[in-house]
Amino acid sequence: MIKQPRLRLWAFRLFTIILLPLIILGMVELGLRIFGYGFDASPMVPYNLNGRQAFCDNFRFPWRFFSPDISRDFNPFIFIDRKPANTYRIFILGSSAAQGVPDSAYAFGRILEVMLQETFPWIRFEVFNTALTAVNSHAVLPLARECVRHQADLLIVYMGNNEVVGPYGPGTVFNPFYSSLALVRFNIALKTLRLGQLLSRLVEASAPKKNAPRIWRGMEMFLERQIRADDPRLKSVYRHFKRNLEDIGRTARRNGSAVIFCTVATNLKDCPPFASLHRKDLSVESRDEWEDFYRRGIEKETAADYANALQHYLSASKIDSSFADLRFRLGRCRWLLEDYESARTSFLRARELDSLRFRADEEINRQVREITAGQESKGVYLADIEKAFAAESGHGIPGGELFYDHVHMNFSGNYLLARTLFGRIESLLPDQIKKRIGSAVNIPSIETCAEKLAYTDWDQYNIADEMLNAYIKKPPFSNQLYHAEQVSKLEQELKNMRTRLTVDALEKSEEQYKRAIARSPGDWWLHWKYARLLYWGLKKDQEALVQFKAVAELVPHSIRGYSGMGFIRQQLGDANGAIDCCMRALAIDSTKAEIENTLGAAFVMKGWQDKAEARFKKAIKLQPNYVAAYTNLAMLYARSNRLKDAVEISRQGLKVEPDSLDLCLALADYLNQMGLRDEAIAELKEAQRIDPQNEVVNQKLNEILWEKIMKKKP
Repeated sequence: MIKQPRLRLWAFRLFTIILLPLIILGMVELGLRIFGYGFDASPMVPYNLNGRQAFCDNFRFPWRFFSPDISRDFNPFIFIDRKPANTYRIFILGSSAAQGVPDSAYAFGRILEVMLQETFPWIRFEVFNTALTAVNSHAVLPLARECVRHQADLLIVYMGNNEVVGPYGPGTVFNPFYSSLALVRFNIALKTLRLGQLLSRLVEASAPKKNAPRIWRGMEMFLERQIRADDPRLKSVYRHFKRNLEDIGRTARRNGSAVIFCTVATNLKDCPPFASLHRKDLSVESRDEWEDFYRRGIEKETAADYANALQHYLSASKIDSSFADLRFRLGRCRWLLEDYESARTSFLRARELDSLRFRADEEINRQVREITAGQESKGVYLADIEKAFAAESGHGIPGGELFYDHVHMNFSGNYLLARTLFGRIESLLPDQIKKRIGSAVNIPSIETCAEKLAYTDWDQYNIADEMLNAYIKKPPFSNQLYHAEQVSKLEQELKNMRTRLTVDALEKSEEQYKRAIARSPGDWWLHWKYARLLYWGLKKDQEALVQFKAVAELVPHSIRGYSGMGFIRQQLGDANGAIDCCMRALAIDSTKAEIENTLGAAFVMKGWQDKAEARFKKAIKLQPNYVAAYTNLAMLYARSNRLKDAVEISRQGLKVEPDSLDLCLALADYLNQMGLRDEAIAELKEAQRIDPQNEVVNQKLNEILWEKIMKKKP
């Protein structure tokens, strides 16, 4: 029997070693919450929607995985907590391909909702897209756990492209890589606590600046994060992915939700690798020999002599077959020689060897198929999207007919994905939903879906423009094989689309939006897209304001409606109205540079120079590459006869966005006003490099050169 003093000693030790630290940590956590430090890290947060308990997306949730400076946003969604009667609720989970990049208004989830609602009009289908750009399965798991808490009938999981480059992957720029899944999950859980958020902030502040990106530059951020196909860390990636999917399935089953896991389709034929690496043990002599064969192959390929090009490439592959670009060139030559089966093998291998791993590989899809095999009785289903895309593609090799780029689908691709899912969902719907329909189901056509979602000529043009200028022209796309050829082709297509975008075409687009909104007045996406057409396409300011107001009413937790109204009111000279809208938006989300910029411009109109300067500076602090804030701040300085400050802020902007034509032009103008013509000419020549055909640049350069010549004359 243990003596009483000894019991007291062990109790004291237990208290000092375990309980006391927990009490102290608990008090610190409570204190941080009382004083308002940190943020609610839940994926969804409560919202009072006209007196009813609702839940909406939480823009702070991604801060668990990214710093607020570069965090990506949800597309707004809001729903009544208690699911209405006669309703089937679906949540879509994944990353940018599921979110619908480059335009989420036409994501597969929205097309699927049209298909379901048209086919089963007696049931209300709610389809909420909770996907986020740049995330992977580590972030999707806590999202799935939240979704099933809200009476989800079905989860649709479409992900796998970001397992290497997303949070905690070996190719990421966001967090450290951990081979231990327990450590990954501990880090993620820790950031739900205010204390964990404080510790994370302290670690970030002490980390070397080069290790922590503070400006979102998309895929360009990963250029130095190449991962070989035989990198041993990939085994951890696949293990983590499989475990996360299994846990999503278990979570769904425990809560009575079904789940569909999708294999991931990728662009094989029209997306060359982003980066290639030679095998590690390749000697200098062997590499020289390899490069000689490779160079000869390129010469023959350029001359359209694909048979001989193929032979040179095959000779190179005998020396080193691990170079992804070589594999892609082999595939292209075989495709053009109509050896399609060999071409498919080569294109697949090129994707597997791509050392910038932005596409789901063969092992990712194998894992999806494995965890769903034989699980239908447990409510876990497979949608083999990779197989469906191959079946709909020429010779089984998906390419530009379904994709904009490497993984992001065009409208046809999103329609095909939705149609494939529809076939799967139809089989698992409750009998009470299906009983009123006949044996044959007519899936709505792609034309019907395009009409109901207002996929207009105006939208097609804007998507093409964004894809070319915001994606394809920038790294890592600019490093791909055949890039100049691709850009030339897309520029011509964009030019043709612009030519067809006449006033009549815009008015037809407007009519299509009116019809779509009349059918679905509660669809905030339609109002938001229509507002943009009205303002930027048809120059109908007041009508655009009405549509942005509708957005604010439909998703009142989102800044989108208020931000749009604030911008238009500022452009119309309504400073007070702009200020009111911006302040409403900032009360919702105080992290958006564009709202601070609009507010600053409104303050300029009121003559409040100091307030305007502060807002422009805050916009720059929030988003250090936000060009509009630099140009507005420089203009404010110039109007106050602070030309040196205008020059300085313009130069600061060009350090982070060296290809900004607006900043180059502004800087040249301020330098010219200061009498520094040679420096102004140098800036305009830099602007010419950025856009050689720009008439404003060329005219301004000619004017300053003429002024310089005239000044030299006696």
